[in-house]
Amino acid sequence: MAQQSVGRGGGIRSVGYDPTTKALLVVCESGNAYRYAGVPKEVYDSLFAAASREQFVRESVQGRYPREKYPCMAVGEDV
Repeated sequence: MAQQSVGRGGGIRSVGYDPTTKALLVVCESGNAYRYAGVPKEVYDSLFAAASREQFVRESVQGRYPREKYPCMAVGEDV
């Protein structure tokens, strides 16, 4: 899964996306990571265009796609 740094948007440290599995990984400043399943590439692209990536995840991803939590992950750690 390719990871990209997220420099704006508050509590999100980085995100990654796997187009083959449509998995979105969101790593928070707290170190917790969330993997969302079945996320279309268009949603991932919109995340990077959003003025607030944290707000976009709250409004357009959370509750819409199945989520798994990975506590206290280091950026770059394999899931």
